[in-house]
Amino acid sequence: MAASISRAARACEQALNGKQGAEAQRASANLCCPRNGKQRDPLARIHARPNRHWLASSGFHDARWEGRPHAQTGTLTSRRSSLQARIPAERDGRFVTTRSMTNAFLAVGETHPESPFMPSPSRRAARSQALVAASFSIVSTLAFVPHPSHAQSDRALAPVVVTATRSETTIDRALADVVVIDSQAIRDAGTASLPELLRSAGGVEISQSGGTGTNSGLFLRGTKTSQALILVDGVRIANPLSGSGMPEYLPLEAIERIEIVRGPMSSLYGSGAIGGVIQVFTRDTQAEGFKPYASVGAGSRGMARAQAGFRAAQAGTRFSLSASTERTSGFDATLASNPDHQPDRDGQRQRSLSASLSHRVGERWELGANLMFNRGDTQIDFACSAWSCPSDADSVQKFRTSAITAFVRARPVQGWRSELRVGNTSIDYELPAFRFAPRTDARTVAWDNQLDAWGGLLRFGAERLDERIDGEGVTDGGASIYAREARTTNSLFGGYERQWGDHTWRATVRRDRIGTVGSDTTGALAWGWRFAPRWLVRASYGTAFRAPTFDDLYYLPPFGNPTLHPEKSRGVDAALEYQAGSTLLRATAFASRIDDAIELDPDFTPRNLSTARARGLTLDARRPIGRWALRASVTVQHTEGERSDPIEGRVVSSPLARRAPRYGSIGVERHEARWRAGIESVTQARRVDTQGARMGGYAFVDLWAGRALARDWELFARLSNAFDRDFETVAGYRSPPRTLYVELRYAMR
Repeated sequence: MAASISRAARACEQALNGKQGAEAQRASANLCCPRNGKQRDPLARIHARPNRHWLASSGFHDARWEGRPHAQTGTLTSRRSSLQARIPAERDGRFVTTRSMTNAFLAVGETHPESPFMPSPSRRAARSQALVAASFSIVSTLAFVPHPSHAQSDRALAPVVVTATRSETTIDRALADVVVIDSQAIRDAGTASLPELLRSAGGVEISQSGGTGTNSGLFLRGTKTSQALILVDGVRIANPLSGSGMPEYLPLEAIERIEIVRGPMSSLYGSGAIGGVIQVFTRDTQAEGFKPYASVGAGSRGMARAQAGFRAAQAGTRFSLSASTERTSGFDATLASNPDHQPDRDGQRQRSLSASLSHRVGERWELGANLMFNRGDTQIDFACSAWSCPSDADSVQKFRTSAITAFVRARPVQGWRSELRVGNTSIDYELPAFRFAPRTDARTVAWDNQLDAWGGLLRFGAERLDERIDGEGVTDGGASIYAREARTTNSLFGGYERQWGDHTWRATVRRDRIGTVGSDTTGALAWGWRFAPRWLVRASYGTAFRAPTFDDLYYLPPFGNPTLHPEKSRGVDAALEYQAGSTLLRATAFASRIDDAIELDPDFTPRNLSTARARGLTLDARRPIGRWALRASVTVQHTEGERSDPIEGRVVSSPLARRAPRYGSIGVERHEARWRAGIESVTQARRVDTQGARMGGYAFVDLWAGRALARDWELFARLSNAFDRDFETVAGYRSPPRTLYVELRYAMR
């Protein structure tokens, strides 16, 4: 009897092991300020200079490096919904570089081939080859260290993103170049502005005419600021006059998370998404209970900052509230050679408020709202002119931004997820010295749907955008200097995604009808093939457009041109990536072309004059090694703009302003039981500015550290630009010098 039971037990065990093995095999097999280029404010009338920010594409950065130390099991949160998932215990890698590596990078950073400052072709080729070889050596070393990860767990640990598809999806299924900046990385940015954070953690090139709060430009895949769309909690925020999202006015203290998607995205988001989309999510909570937090800090040049807030969640209701204030006496932002130079410090101050509220009704409904509000002023330099000579008190730019959204999410039937979102965003600023105070307003109504259909996912929806302008110097008390003060855009979009075995396909299309501009249809096609558990190859093609802005079309002639056509682009990229747990090695090749680019002619009239091309290669790598986290990224690109000379009629090529042929970052951080520390470096090669001014390459290093004083208390310090490098991202303007900031933080666990 005992022998029979033993044989039966062994038979059951063998059968069970066989079944589990087959399931495992099947699971493994199925892994799958006023605008750039032309300022409409009185400053442009005083110092009117053509500002040709050429359009093109630049490189990529790391896409899947999300998270500081997390618990093994947690909640991944997006503004669309939350998803329970296992998340990694690794850390977001910071950057460090040795002196020799930095010098080697700068040595190959030269200007455009058409520039007279460019070295000989043979020397340039040798330097490029050296850079690529060094990059492959770095990323190979980081990526191919033995590790215990398994393919199935790699897929389970993938974070959830929203922006790539307008609905939550794991990042490995996004089929796009996505960067996620989490809340810990935002807090560790210290006193940096949003553009500075995007440069260091998101791999975006930026320009900034001074310190925090000054006019900034960001170049996402080489496109100028007005060709990269910025969203706040799902709705666009942009100045209708210039088309810029003006990221310098968005406070880091109010932001919980940032997602960056590079590449043409108009097939999902419409006008302006030529270079990609940057979406910021305001603070929210998922943890049950009441969790207060606060911080107070001080630093160099009169820096002082304080923040307080709380998060609460109970029985399906979530609420958060945060307020902050910041001020600094600043530094002398303009060089002596700048015609606007005033020998004084240019400080800034701002106050921000953010809040969120949501409530779940039963299993199928959720209601919620989000608020972000920021206001402040920044001291800037103005030279005397024939019109006026501003005093120090008038040499200031005041600003106010707000974003209010409300949403309803529902699951009407099994397999159908729907969301209705209503939002209002505004960007207001004022130049008292010139009696110029634009007021803008953008109202969005969007309906998004995701339906399980025909073995895949069907996405469809509709959107309406109403834009309006007003204010002193814009309408002039009733006598508007614009032919139109309002515009409406109506849009329909849809897409389908299907997986066949190891292959995933996605197609999207969108139709936009814009008042006085006309209609435009854009589309995109993406494909991914997981030919091995840890290997993915993907490719995508997309078209995009940007409608002429209010400045372009409606400003009174000769400074406006009602005959303008939208800018149109098409882009393609292909990537090969290896991922095992938190180890990533990826190579991405990209190319794009933009036609009918809107630039200023010699009479400062906007015209469809130019074409821009870009091609390049980006190498990304990351690797956790014990308590260390390493990451490296480098982009080598060739960009050029072509325009017809209005006098001679010939085609003239020139480099894209403020875009570097090479840029990158590299770094390391370490976490221990009670402390953490990191070093990061950002490097950019030589560039030319809008008027051909030559700006040298640079590399700066930031140091930061945090020490746990008690369970809920931490002392944090950051030394930005540690070696006090003097460099320019806009000709004639200094970048922030060495800055020390120390902060005491409290957060209830």
